[in-house]
Amino acid sequence: MFVKKQKRKNGRVYLSVVQGYRGEDGKTKTRHVRSLGYLDELEKAYDDPVAHFRAEVEAENEAARAEAAPITVTLHPLQRIDKRAEGRIDMGAAVPSAYFHRELGIRDFFERRRTSRGFSYDPCRILELLTWNRVSEPGSKAAAFASRGRFPRKCGFSLDDVYRCLDYLAANADGLVKHMNSSIEAARGPRDRTRLYYDVTNYYFEMDGEDDGGLRRKGVSKEHRPEAIVQMGLLLDAEGVPLDYELFPGNVNDMSTMLPMMKKAGLRGAGNPDGERVVVVADKGLNTSSNIAACTLDGNGFVFSQSVRKATRELREWVLDGAGYAESGSGRFKVKSRIADKAVHVTGEDGKRRRVMVPVKEVAFWSRDFCERARHERAKVIEKSKAAIARGDTSSAVARSSAKYAKDVPVVKATGERAQHNWVLDEARIAEDAKMDGYYCIITSEQEWPERDVIEAYRGLSRVEESFRVLKGTMDARPVYVWTRDHIEAHFLVCYVALLEMRLMQADVERATGSRPSAEAVSEALRNMTGRRLDANVYHFDYRTDLTDALCSCVGIDLSRQVMTKSQMNNVMSVVKKPRS
Repeated sequence: MFVKKQKRKNGRVYLSVVQGYRGEDGKTKTRHVRSLGYLDELEKAYDDPVAHFRAEVEAENEAARAEAAPITVTLHPLQRIDKRAEGRIDMGAAVPSAYFHRELGIRDFFERRRTSRGFSYDPCRILELLTWNRVSEPGSKAAAFASRGRFPRKCGFSLDDVYRCLDYLAANADGLVKHMNSSIEAARGPRDRTRLYYDVTNYYFEMDGEDDGGLRRKGVSKEHRPEAIVQMGLLLDAEGVPLDYELFPGNVNDMSTMLPMMKKAGLRGAGNPDGERVVVVADKGLNTSSNIAACTLDGNGFVFSQSVRKATRELREWVLDGAGYAESGSGRFKVKSRIADKAVHVTGEDGKRRRVMVPVKEVAFWSRDFCERARHERAKVIEKSKAAIARGDTSSAVARSSAKYAKDVPVVKATGERAQHNWVLDEARIAEDAKMDGYYCIITSEQEWPERDVIEAYRGLSRVEESFRVLKGTMDARPVYVWTRDHIEAHFLVCYVALLEMRLMQADVERATGSRPSAEAVSEALRNMTGRRLDANVYHFDYRTDLTDALCSCVGIDLSRQVMTKSQMNNVMSVVKKPRS
């Protein structure tokens, strides 16, 4: 680069910085880098503007030459590995760190609180390390602490500090979630809350028994495990980005979790002062009288799945009746709808339970793909039922789950004698279930919505299910090994922050490339961006893909070089803490 003087038509001299390069035709050309201003104006601020800016540009050129200069590393063949020194550094952590600081604003949240409380440790740095561990290589809090030497920021805290910090994180969890939502809106604009997705899952603990009155209680486990569990309700915005979460004791019924979650998120009654109307999308487990009544009274809407098998006889017959269906996709899909009244039971101020009719739109559809999948899944259950019957080890518990088509008939037809157990295949139940293959029903308060919009809204619920799969699979959120209530709450806060970072990374890559990577692919890419130490100040990197390039481009950093010095890596970690210009 050099300083260029150009005489303009008005007779004044204009200074600018330009860069020389060789074009495709082999000729030397220049490109504009930045403007400096008119010489006569600059002379008011500098004795010799030309000399000043020439010295400044030369310093930049020197820094650029030093950046590109070859690095010499001397390796002694007899030198032994230092067991006490960490030989790797996880530079992939720079990408989620950018979201941690820029998008979620977590350092801003903790900085004032840390100063006022006089902490001996940095809760922000501890949370950053724990969330990186959850994104890249999930493990216990002790395992995260043990890997701190690979984290590209100094971690001047002890393991005791980590556990003390969990108490602090739990106490500030709700405030942090609100702060992160505000920071996301400040960085990306208002979030679309017109359609919200809600679902519930649970996480098991490696323990005997349960907490007396605590979170870890025995209930209906999604994994069919006998251990105590904790329920987690998760709320996503219309784009599938987490908006809030709540924890419930393991013995709490799923259907009773939605209203507390809506109240916490400020979407009920006085908690929603702006009168923002939302449409809540949830699965059939949340399709209850209290949830429908609350949404209606709050002025909100709902889209709930309705079980065809457990529907009223009239509704089930209407769904299965072929009349009124409109077909599409060469007979692979058909849909129909009607306006109806749904009976809900509400309890009044006098404590009496009353039956109230709520106007809804019922949308029924049949999909050949779903039908074939249901037949395939049922065939496997039939085989399990037959195998259980042949082994003679069928129990009532097994019959309700994997061998549900095994039926206990305590009379042997061949002899007419009574038997203690006589398990046979329930052909009648199989035939009844087969009638409903591929049929689904959705009820909604949005009577004006086209059928396709109702179905698409419900299909969006898969985003919550995928988020739970990410938490349980990629981020290995269970089993949970911490045991005090505060530590449990902090554990799920860490998981939630990591999930939020993951969803933002996936969304940005999709926006930049047109293809959405899986959470597993993002985690693997970031985990593999590890440098191996060549000497005390130089690290070698050998992993680069299109996905790593896209992730780095989304946060404005370059991690494509094979060799980086500690100074260069520190500079990257400093850059990702600052807002992008």
